[in-house]
Amino acid sequence: MSKQLTLNIALRDGLRFSSFYYNDKNSQLYFILKAFSEASQQIGIQQIFLWGGTQSGKSHLLQACCYQLAEQGLHASYLPLNELSLYGTQILSGLHNSNLIVIDDIDIVLGDKNWEEALLNLINQAYSSQQRLLFSAKSNPRDIKCRLPRLSSRLIGGSSYQLKVLSSEEKPQLFRFKAQQRGFNLDDRVIDYIYKHYLQDTDSLLEILDQLDQESLRQKARVTIPFVKQVIESKENKHYIKES
Repeated sequence: MSKQLTLNIALRDGLRFSSFYYNDKNSQLYFILKAFSEASQQIGIQQIFLWGGTQSGKSHLLQACCYQLAEQGLHASYLPLNELSLYGTQILSGLHNSNLIVIDDIDIVLGDKNWEEALLNLINQAYSSQQRLLFSAKSNPRDIKCRLPRLSSRLIGGSSYQLKVLSSEEKPQLFRFKAQQRGFNLDDRVIDYIYKHYLQDTDSLLEILDQLDQESLRQKARVTIPFVKQVIESKENKHYIKES
């Protein structure tokens, strides 16, 4: 069941640390975030800024931190600004009871003076109250331009880490990892077929996996290459096929 957070934004079920596929380049960051979201917080970091490209998995890890804290009886507020920025800066109020405040896609509002002032006030209050802060953006915080120099200083004042996007060679491993979590093993030939014939962006691959999972359960069928063709090359799913 989803855990409801600020403004009734729900954490997506399944976005836990255990369901995040990480490679060697991201392993250190993975374990830093796990330690950061422990109730005891042994690593002594109050603020982390996570940055990386689209589909790198930033939102997954941010929500995993929230879940981990909630499971330990603490309170996390998750604020995805790509969804909430239209409600204005008032969404940043009333967070004084949160042990962790998570601002996803903070770069969406930077450059707007009202937002920057509200964010600066939030950060200052969080530091005074010993609340943990976790931000995400597409760019390194040192490269982000703010209208308020004090906000720039605050954003680079904590720890910052880059989440590396998976390479083309690593995405089949992600597909296999996600399939195993759902309880079925895929033959290497099936994964190779999917990767050669269908869209390779992470979102599309996971949507394809969803379709195969649902249909294999419904039809009580093994996932073979003919089964993949039947499901993914149906009229409803033709948009996943690569253009030749």
